[in-house]
Amino acid sequence: MRTLFIDCSYGISGDMMLAALLDAGLPLAELNAVFADGGLSLAIQARPEHRQSIGGMTVSVEWENGQPLRHLPEIFSLIEQLPISASVVAASRKAFERLASVEAAVHGVSVDAVHFHEVGAIDTIVDVVGTFWALERFGVEQVAATSLPWFSGTVSCEHGVLPLPAPAVLELYKGKKVHSTDFTQEMVTPTGALLIDQLVDSFAAKVGGTLTATGLGYGMRETGGGLRICLFDVDTDDGFESNVDSVYVLESHIDHLTGEELGRCFDLFMDAGALDVFFTAGIMKKNRPAGSLKVLCGLDDLERMQQLFFTHTHTLGIRRQKVERVLLSRKNAQAATPYGTMDAKTYELDGMTISKPEYEELVKFSKKTGRSLPELRYMLFGDAKK
Repeated sequence: MRTLFIDCSYGISGDMMLAALLDAGLPLAELNAVFADGGLSLAIQARPEHRQSIGGMTVSVEWENGQPLRHLPEIFSLIEQLPISASVVAASRKAFERLASVEAAVHGVSVDAVHFHEVGAIDTIVDVVGTFWALERFGVEQVAATSLPWFSGTVSCEHGVLPLPAPAVLELYKGKKVHSTDFTQEMVTPTGALLIDQLVDSFAAKVGGTLTATGLGYGMRETGGGLRICLFDVDTDDGFESNVDSVYVLESHIDHLTGEELGRCFDLFMDAGALDVFFTAGIMKKNRPAGSLKVLCGLDDLERMQQLFFTHTHTLGIRRQKVERVLLSRKNAQAATPYGTMDAKTYELDGMTISKPEYEELVKFSKKTGRSLPELRYMLFGDAKK
Protein backbone atom coordinates (compact mmCIF):
# COMPACT_ATOMS: atom_id res chain seq x y z
CA MET A 1 0.00 0.00 0.00
CA ARG A 2 1.32 3.43 -0.89
CA THR A 3 0.65 6.21 1.62
CA LEU A 4 1.00 9.95 1.07
CA PHE A 5 1.85 12.02 4.15
CA ILE A 6 1.23 15.78 4.00
CA ASP A 7 3.01 18.07 6.46
CA CYS A 8 0.77 21.15 6.74
CA SER A 9 2.83 22.87 9.46
CA TYR A 10 3.47 25.86 7.19
CA GLY A 11 0.10 25.79 5.47
CA ILE A 12 -1.20 24.48 2.19
CA SER A 13 -2.53 25.89 -1.06
CA GLY A 14 -3.37 24.29 -4.38
CA ASP A 15 -0.18 25.43 -6.08
CA MET A 16 1.94 24.33 -3.10
CA MET A 17 0.44 20.84 -3.34
CA LEU A 18 1.06 20.59 -7.07
CA ALA A 19 4.60 21.95 -6.67
CA ALA A 20 5.36 19.38 -3.97
CA LEU A 21 4.10 16.56 -6.19
CA LEU A 22 6.27 17.76 -9.07
CA ASP A 23 9.26 18.00 -6.71
CA ALA A 24 8.54 14.39 -5.68
CA GLY A 25 8.94 13.23 -9.28
CA LEU A 26 5.65 13.88 -11.07
CA PRO A 27 6.53 14.44 -14.78
CA LEU A 28 5.66 18.03 -15.75
CA ALA A 29 5.28 17.16 -19.45
CA GLU A 30 2.66 14.51 -18.68
CA LEU A 31 0.78 16.89 -16.39
CA ASN A 32 0.69 19.55 -19.11
CA ALA A 33 -0.49 16.96 -21.64
CA VAL A 34 -3.52 16.11 -19.48
CA PHE A 35 -4.90 19.62 -19.94
CA ALA A 36 -3.60 20.23 -23.47
CA ASP A 37 -5.17 17.01 -24.77
CA GLY A 38 -8.40 18.02 -23.06
CA GLY A 39 -8.58 21.26 -25.05
CA LEU A 40 -7.58 23.71 -22.32
CA SER A 41 -5.16 26.38 -23.54
CA LEU A 42 -2.84 26.70 -20.58
CA ALA A 43 0.74 26.02 -19.64
CA ILE A 44 1.97 24.82 -16.25
CA GLN A 45 5.42 26.14 -15.40
CA ALA A 46 7.61 24.73 -12.60
CA ARG A 47 10.95 25.98 -11.39
CA PRO A 48 13.32 25.13 -8.54
CA GLU A 49 13.17 27.49 -5.57
CA HIS A 50 15.45 27.91 -2.55
CA ARG A 51 14.16 29.53 0.62
CA GLN A 52 16.09 29.58 3.87
CA SER A 53 18.70 27.47 2.04
CA ILE A 54 16.18 24.66 1.47
CA GLY A 55 15.44 23.60 -2.10
CA GLY A 56 11.92 22.98 -3.34
CA MET A 57 9.66 23.78 -6.26
CA THR A 58 7.18 26.50 -7.26
CA VAL A 59 4.40 26.25 -9.85
CA SER A 60 2.57 28.82 -11.96
CA VAL A 61 -0.17 28.47 -14.55
CA GLU A 62 -0.45 30.62 -17.68
CA TRP A 63 -3.66 30.77 -19.72
CA GLU A 64 -5.46 32.74 -22.37
CA ASN A 65 -6.92 36.05 -21.26
CA GLY A 66 -10.65 36.61 -20.94
CA GLN A 67 -11.60 33.54 -18.94
CA PRO A 68 -15.35 33.64 -18.22
CA LEU A 69 -17.14 33.26 -14.91
CA ARG A 70 -18.07 29.61 -14.61
CA HIS A 71 -20.76 27.80 -12.66
CA LEU A 72 -20.66 24.17 -11.55
CA PRO A 73 -22.02 22.64 -14.81
CA GLU A 74 -19.33 24.45 -16.83
CA ILE A 75 -16.64 23.19 -14.45
CA PHE A 76 -17.97 19.63 -14.80
CA SER A 77 -17.93 19.97 -18.59
CA LEU A 78 -14.28 21.02 -18.58
CA ILE A 79 -13.29 18.17 -16.28
CA GLU A 80 -15.16 15.52 -18.26
CA GLN A 81 -13.39 16.41 -21.52
CA LEU A 82 -9.96 15.75 -19.99
CA PRO A 83 -8.17 12.45 -20.78
CA ILE A 84 -8.32 11.17 -17.20
CA SER A 85 -9.75 8.06 -15.56
CA ALA A 86 -13.34 7.80 -14.40
CA SER A 87 -12.18 7.73 -10.77
CA VAL A 88 -10.25 10.99 -11.17
CA VAL A 89 -13.28 12.56 -12.87
CA ALA A 90 -15.53 11.43 -10.01
CA ALA A 91 -13.12 12.66 -7.32
CA SER A 92 -12.71 16.02 -9.06
CA ARG A 93 -16.47 16.47 -9.48
CA LYS A 94 -17.02 15.62 -5.82
CA ALA A 95 -14.39 18.17 -4.78
CA PHE A 96 -16.00 20.98 -6.79
CA GLU A 97 -19.44 20.02 -5.49
CA ARG A 98 -18.03 20.33 -1.97
CA LEU A 99 -16.43 23.71 -2.78
CA ALA A 100 -19.68 24.98 -4.30
CA SER A 101 -21.69 23.90 -1.25
CA VAL A 102 -19.22 25.67 1.06
CA GLU A 103 -19.31 28.88 -0.99
CA ALA A 104 -23.10 28.72 -1.10
CA ALA A 105 -23.29 28.37 2.68
CA VAL A 106 -20.84 31.22 3.25
CA HIS A 107 -22.56 33.65 0.90
CA GLY A 108 -26.14 32.59 1.57
CA VAL A 109 -26.97 31.61 -2.01
CA SER A 110 -27.94 28.40 -3.78
CA VAL A 111 -25.29 26.06 -5.16
CA ASP A 112 -26.51 26.85 -8.69
CA ALA A 113 -25.77 30.54 -8.12
CA VAL A 114 -22.13 29.99 -7.09
CA HIS A 115 -19.64 31.13 -9.71
CA PHE A 116 -15.93 30.39 -9.70
CA HIS A 117 -14.48 33.83 -10.18
CA GLU A 118 -10.75 33.25 -9.85
CA VAL A 119 -9.73 33.49 -13.53
CA GLY A 120 -12.59 31.25 -14.54
CA ALA A 121 -11.42 28.64 -12.03
CA ILE A 122 -8.54 27.62 -14.30
CA ASP A 123 -6.07 27.69 -11.40
CA THR A 124 -8.41 25.68 -9.21
CA ILE A 125 -9.12 23.12 -11.94
CA VAL A 126 -5.40 22.57 -12.49
CA ASP A 127 -4.71 22.28 -8.76
CA VAL A 128 -7.60 19.93 -7.96
CA VAL A 129 -7.62 17.72 -11.05
CA GLY A 130 -3.82 17.74 -11.21
CA THR A 131 -3.56 16.55 -7.61
CA PHE A 132 -6.08 13.70 -8.01
CA TRP A 133 -4.41 12.65 -11.28
CA ALA A 134 -0.97 12.75 -9.64
CA LEU A 135 -2.07 10.60 -6.70
CA GLU A 136 -3.50 8.02 -9.08
CA ARG A 137 -0.28 8.04 -11.11
CA PHE A 138 1.79 7.58 -7.96
CA GLY A 139 -0.50 4.72 -6.87
CA VAL A 140 -1.48 6.39 -3.61
CA GLU A 141 -4.15 4.43 -1.71
CA GLN A 142 -4.15 6.29 1.61
CA VAL A 143 -3.47 9.89 2.67
CA ALA A 144 -2.49 11.13 6.12
CA ALA A 145 -1.71 14.66 7.26
CA THR A 146 -0.61 16.73 10.22
CA SER A 147 -3.06 19.06 11.92
CA LEU A 148 -3.80 22.37 10.19
CA PRO A 149 -2.37 25.71 11.35
CA TRP A 150 -4.67 28.31 12.89
CA PHE A 151 -3.72 31.83 11.72
CA SER A 152 -5.01 35.39 11.83
CA GLY A 153 -4.88 38.63 9.84
CA THR A 154 -6.89 39.76 6.83
CA VAL A 155 -7.05 39.04 3.11
CA SER A 156 -8.35 41.14 0.19
CA CYS A 157 -10.61 39.43 -2.34
CA GLU A 158 -13.54 40.10 -4.64
CA HIS A 159 -15.82 40.42 -1.59
CA GLY A 160 -13.58 43.00 0.12
CA VAL A 161 -11.25 42.63 3.11
CA LEU A 162 -12.01 39.44 5.06
CA PRO A 163 -10.66 38.14 8.37
CA LEU A 164 -8.47 35.06 8.36
CA PRO A 165 -9.02 32.18 8.21
CA ALA A 166 -11.30 33.06 5.29
CA PRO A 167 -14.98 32.04 5.71
CA ALA A 168 -14.69 29.19 3.18
CA VAL A 169 -11.60 27.87 4.96
CA LEU A 170 -13.43 27.97 8.28
CA GLU A 171 -16.21 25.83 6.81
CA LEU A 172 -13.69 23.32 5.49
CA TYR A 173 -11.81 23.30 8.83
CA LYS A 174 -14.86 21.84 10.57
CA GLY A 175 -14.13 18.34 11.84
CA LYS A 176 -10.38 18.73 11.24
CA LYS A 177 -7.55 18.87 13.75
CA VAL A 178 -5.92 22.32 14.08
CA HIS A 179 -3.03 23.77 16.07
CA SER A 180 -2.37 27.35 17.16
CA THR A 181 0.36 29.47 15.55
CA ASP A 182 1.57 33.06 15.53
CA PHE A 183 1.07 33.40 11.76
CA THR A 184 -0.70 36.64 10.74
CA GLN A 185 -1.08 35.87 7.05
CA GLU A 186 -3.01 33.40 4.92
CA MET A 187 -1.44 30.00 5.56
CA VAL A 188 -4.26 27.85 4.16
CA THR A 189 -6.22 28.87 1.07
CA PRO A 190 -9.72 27.61 0.22
CA THR A 191 -8.25 25.26 -2.41
CA GLY A 192 -5.68 23.96 0.07
CA ALA A 193 -8.38 23.36 2.69
CA LEU A 194 -10.52 21.64 0.04
CA LEU A 195 -7.72 19.23 -0.85
CA ILE A 196 -7.24 18.30 2.81
CA ASP A 197 -11.01 17.88 3.18
CA GLN A 198 -11.25 15.56 0.18
CA LEU A 199 -7.99 13.62 0.43
CA VAL A 200 -7.06 12.96 4.04
CA ASP A 201 -8.07 9.66 5.63
CA SER A 202 -6.50 10.40 9.02
CA PHE A 203 -4.61 13.10 10.90
CA ALA A 204 -1.69 11.05 12.14
CA ALA A 205 1.35 12.16 14.11
CA LYS A 206 3.23 9.04 12.98
CA VAL A 207 3.50 7.20 9.69
CA GLY A 208 5.38 4.06 8.78
CA GLY A 209 6.69 2.08 5.85
CA THR A 210 9.52 2.50 3.38
CA LEU A 211 10.09 6.13 2.38
CA THR A 212 10.22 6.24 -1.43
CA ALA A 213 9.98 9.95 -2.33
CA THR A 214 9.68 13.42 -0.83
CA GLY A 215 8.67 16.78 -2.25
CA LEU A 216 8.66 20.38 -1.06
CA GLY A 217 6.30 22.91 -2.63
CA TYR A 218 6.53 26.66 -2.11
CA GLY A 219 3.61 29.02 -2.70
CA MET A 220 3.27 32.71 -3.44
CA ARG A 221 4.14 33.63 0.16
CA GLU A 222 7.83 34.38 0.49
CA THR A 223 7.86 33.93 4.25
CA GLY A 224 7.65 30.73 6.23
CA GLY A 225 8.31 27.20 5.04
CA GLY A 226 6.72 25.17 2.31
CA LEU A 227 4.46 22.14 2.03
CA ARG A 228 6.38 18.90 2.48
CA ILE A 229 5.01 15.59 1.29
CA CYS A 230 6.35 12.06 1.75
CA LEU A 231 5.47 8.85 -0.07
CA PHE A 232 5.68 5.60 1.88
CA ASP A 233 5.30 2.01 0.72
CA VAL A 234 3.78 -0.40 3.24
CA ASP A 235 4.13 -4.12 2.57
CA THR A 236 0.66 -5.70 2.32
CA ASP A 237 1.52 -8.76 0.21
CA ASP A 238 -0.11 -11.05 2.81
CA GLY A 239 -3.51 -9.80 1.72
CA PHE A 240 -4.35 -8.37 5.13
CA GLU A 241 -5.78 -4.89 5.52
CA SER A 242 -4.52 -2.72 8.37
CA ASN A 243 -5.64 0.84 8.84
CA VAL A 244 -6.22 3.77 11.13
CA ASP A 245 -9.21 5.80 10.05
CA SER A 246 -11.69 8.31 11.41
CA VAL A 247 -15.36 7.70 12.13
CA TYR A 248 -18.20 9.59 13.78
CA VAL A 249 -20.09 8.51 16.91
CA LEU A 250 -23.65 9.88 17.09
CA GLU A 251 -25.36 9.54 20.48
CA SER A 252 -28.58 10.59 22.18
CA HIS A 253 -30.46 9.59 25.33
CA ILE A 254 -33.80 8.00 24.41
CA ASP A 255 -36.71 7.75 26.86
CA HIS A 256 -39.72 8.23 24.57
CA LEU A 257 -39.62 5.35 22.06
CA THR A 258 -41.29 1.97 22.39
CA GLY A 259 -39.22 -1.17 22.05
CA GLU A 260 -40.67 -1.73 18.57
CA GLU A 261 -39.79 1.80 17.44
CA LEU A 262 -36.28 1.48 18.82
CA GLY A 263 -35.80 -1.88 17.12
CA ARG A 264 -36.88 -0.36 13.83
CA CYS A 265 -34.19 2.30 14.21
CA PHE A 266 -31.53 -0.43 14.39
CA ASP A 267 -32.71 -1.87 11.05
CA LEU A 268 -32.85 1.55 9.39
CA PHE A 269 -29.36 2.56 10.50
CA MET A 270 -27.74 -0.71 9.47
CA ASP A 271 -29.55 -0.79 6.12
CA ALA A 272 -28.31 2.76 5.47
CA GLY A 273 -24.69 1.72 5.98
CA ALA A 274 -23.98 2.36 9.68
CA LEU A 275 -20.85 0.63 10.93
CA ASP A 276 -22.56 -0.33 14.19
CA VAL A 277 -25.57 0.54 16.38
CA PHE A 278 -25.57 0.14 20.16
CA PHE A 279 -28.12 0.78 22.94
CA THR A 280 -27.21 0.93 26.64
CA ALA A 281 -30.13 0.82 29.08
CA GLY A 282 -30.21 3.08 32.11
CA ILE A 283 -32.21 5.54 34.21
CA MET A 284 -32.61 9.19 33.21
CA LYS A 285 -33.96 12.29 34.93
CA LYS A 286 -37.30 11.95 36.76
CA ASN A 287 -36.37 8.26 37.28
CA ARG A 288 -37.40 7.37 33.74
CA PRO A 289 -36.23 4.07 32.23
CA ALA A 290 -34.21 5.09 29.18
CA GLY A 291 -30.98 4.40 27.38
CA SER A 292 -28.16 5.76 25.25
CA LEU A 293 -28.49 5.10 21.52
CA LYS A 294 -25.17 5.23 19.66
CA VAL A 295 -24.57 5.03 15.92
CA LEU A 296 -21.11 4.58 14.42
CA CYS A 297 -20.70 5.79 10.83
CA GLY A 298 -18.11 6.76 8.25
CA LEU A 299 -17.27 10.38 7.47
CA ASP A 300 -19.09 10.35 4.14
CA ASP A 301 -22.29 9.06 5.79
CA LEU A 302 -22.44 11.63 8.60
CA GLU A 303 -25.14 13.96 7.25
CA ARG A 304 -27.34 11.08 6.09
CA MET A 305 -27.08 9.21 9.42
CA GLN A 306 -27.67 12.38 11.37
CA GLN A 307 -30.87 13.06 9.44
CA LEU A 308 -32.04 9.46 9.92
CA PHE A 309 -31.37 9.82 13.65
CA PHE A 310 -33.57 12.90 13.92
CA THR A 311 -36.29 11.59 11.60
CA HIS A 312 -36.82 8.22 13.25
CA THR A 313 -36.19 9.05 16.92
CA HIS A 314 -37.49 12.64 17.11
CA THR A 315 -34.74 13.32 19.63
CA LEU A 316 -34.14 17.04 20.16
CA GLY A 317 -30.37 16.79 20.22
CA ILE A 318 -27.53 14.55 19.05
CA ARG A 319 -24.03 14.50 20.48
CA ARG A 320 -21.46 13.73 17.81
CA GLN A 321 -17.78 13.08 18.06
CA LYS A 322 -15.11 12.35 15.46
CA VAL A 323 -12.80 9.62 16.70
CA GLU A 324 -9.93 7.57 15.34
CA ARG A 325 -10.49 3.86 14.86
CA VAL A 326 -7.61 1.35 14.87
CA LEU A 327 -8.31 -1.80 12.88
CA LEU A 328 -6.56 -5.15 13.18
CA SER A 329 -4.99 -6.59 10.05
CA ARG A 330 -7.72 -8.70 8.52
CA LYS A 331 -9.12 -10.10 5.30
CA ASN A 332 -12.12 -12.03 4.05
CA ALA A 333 -11.45 -15.71 3.47
CA GLN A 334 -13.17 -19.05 2.95
CA ALA A 335 -12.79 -22.06 5.19
CA ALA A 336 -13.30 -25.66 4.11
CA THR A 337 -15.58 -27.61 6.49
CA PRO A 338 -17.16 -31.08 6.40
CA TYR A 339 -20.42 -29.35 5.45
CA GLY A 340 -19.01 -27.23 2.65
CA THR A 341 -17.09 -24.00 2.15
CA MET A 342 -17.91 -21.28 4.69
CA ASP A 343 -17.17 -17.52 4.53
CA ALA A 344 -14.95 -16.42 7.42
CA LYS A 345 -13.04 -13.42 8.73
CA THR A 346 -9.29 -13.99 9.15
CA TYR A 347 -7.18 -11.60 11.21
CA GLU A 348 -3.77 -11.31 12.80
CA LEU A 349 -3.12 -10.85 16.52
CA ASP A 350 0.08 -11.37 18.52
CA GLY A 351 1.71 -13.20 15.62
CA MET A 352 -1.20 -15.59 15.17
CA THR A 353 -3.58 -15.86 12.22
CA ILE A 354 -7.10 -16.50 13.50
CA SER A 355 -10.23 -17.41 11.56
CA LYS A 356 -13.80 -16.86 12.70
CA PRO A 357 -16.97 -17.71 10.76
CA GLU A 358 -19.38 -15.01 9.62
CA TYR A 359 -22.63 -15.08 11.61
CA GLU A 360 -24.81 -15.37 8.50
CA GLU A 361 -22.82 -18.41 7.41
CA LEU A 362 -23.30 -20.11 10.77
CA VAL A 363 -27.05 -19.51 10.56
CA LYS A 364 -27.17 -20.99 7.06
CA PHE A 365 -25.23 -24.09 8.09
CA SER A 366 -27.26 -24.41 11.30
CA LYS A 367 -30.44 -24.65 9.25
CA LYS A 368 -28.73 -27.07 6.89
CA THR A 369 -27.38 -29.42 9.59
CA GLY A 370 -29.80 -28.88 12.48
CA ARG A 371 -26.89 -28.12 14.81
CA SER A 372 -26.83 -25.09 17.12
CA LEU A 373 -24.62 -22.07 16.46
CA PRO A 374 -22.29 -22.69 19.46
CA GLU A 375 -21.93 -26.34 18.45
CA LEU A 376 -21.01 -25.46 14.87
CA ARG A 377 -18.59 -22.74 15.95
CA TYR A 378 -16.79 -25.12 18.31
CA MET A 379 -16.76 -28.06 15.90
CA LEU A 380 -15.50 -26.09 12.90
CA PHE A 381 -13.43 -23.31 14.44
CA GLY A 382 -12.64 -24.60 17.91
CA ASP A 383 -8.94 -23.76 17.81
CA ALA A 384 -9.62 -20.59 15.75
CA LYS A 385 -6.17 -20.86 14.12
CA LYS A 386 -5.86 -21.59 10.43
